[in-house]
Amino acid sequence: MNQIPYTSLLHSVNLANPSWDAFIILFWIIVSIIYSFSAGRGRIISILMSVYMSELIVIQAPFLSAAVQGKFGLAVYLAKLIVFLVLFAFFFLVLSKFVFRTSVETRGFTSWIFSLLFAFLQVGFLVSVILSFLPPDIKMTFSQLVNFLFVSQTAQFVWLLLPIAYLVVLGRTISDHRRNEI
Repeated sequence: MNQIPYTSLLHSVNLANPSWDAFIILFWIIVSIIYSFSAGRGRIISILMSVYMSELIVIQAPFLSAAVQGKFGLAVYLAKLIVFLVLFAFFFLVLSKFVFRTSVETRGFTSWIFSLLFAFLQVGFLVSVILSFLPPDIKMTFSQLVNFLFVSQTAQFVWLLLPIAYLVVLGRTISDHRRNEI
């Protein structure tokens, strides 16, 4: 395994001539910030669960992608991406309507920080999942930074674990802190 110096990762994205790499990084940052302030913890958790369930179904039920591919004549990668996005939308609508309801009015300062960091982790995970469904030849065109952050197998595994680890470690602290305030 060859090591990539971290300084070369930062220089691998050319902001003077923006490409998909710059768009992906900016999307991650901007959507995370907006999302953390506009969504309650319940909605954030329902989206996270929607991503996990959708990815699991796409991986474990390849016949769904094959059906979409056969019906519309799409490439395997595009069929998987479409199935993922449809399942994600379905699970999000179902979960956010009936499960994980919270109120934005009860948020304290620590809750905003918790939500912002959690949103960065969750949007990073979503970006990693979406990029994982792209064909290998497209993945190879991304900069070293995007490959390091989102595309590599190690990055995909880390993004899979980070939101859950964050909830396990800090979610209980925030929850206990909020309970003591009431």
